[in-house]
Amino acid sequence: MTERETLLERDRRDGETRKLLGGGARSVVRLSARMPASMRERGLSEEPVRRGAAAFENACRDLRLGLIARGSGGGALGPWRLWSSGSKPAELKRAALLIEEGSWLGQLLDIDVADAEGPFGRSALCMPPRPCVVCGGPAAVCAGRASHAAAAVEAAFAVMLGTLSGFGLPPGARSPGRVESGSPGGSAVGAYPSSTIREIAYQGGDTP
Repeated sequence: MTERETLLERDRRDGETRKLLGGGARSVVRLSARMPASMRERGLSEEPVRRGAAAFENACRDLRLGLIARGSGGGALGPWRLWSSGSKPAELKRAALLIEEGSWLGQLLDIDVADAEGPFGRSALCMPPRPCVVCGGPAAVCAGRASHAAAAVEAAFAVMLGTLSGFGLPPGARSPGRVESGSPGGSAVGAYPSSTIREIAYQGGDTP
């Protein structure tokens, strides 16, 4: 994967989102893998993305949020799934957080929501940024500064991937704790979300 290929794929995805929003969609959701390129290139993100898409669709169904599948694919940034929706971006982001924050599967995924105003991020729901898988600090800061060796980052994701899939841990790796594996259909994705996430999802806990 070259830098040019990465930039072209990002531009393609941005254009796809703009086209859907310009065509009448209220919100657009894209699910992709959150893991190093070296792991995506080895095909390790295919199964998490498949299961994550099923889990997200189930969450939206439970919350009575409409989704229209708009495609799937691969490319320089790995596999992805795309939906449009007539639901509010805040409602869809809450559903996304149920997956991202509530399970080991979710730790391997990015579920991005956008509307006509642009990306609808976690901060809009008064949620902290995603933590770094190595040190627990803000992931975006660590990534921007390249704070950790690539091998350390890949090892951290390998622990989560191995735990989720039931393949076991890499030699010398420490288990992150009790984890319930997700079902192939996405009906179960791991440990239950925190009470904070559940309140946001079901009681409208966003703060102005």
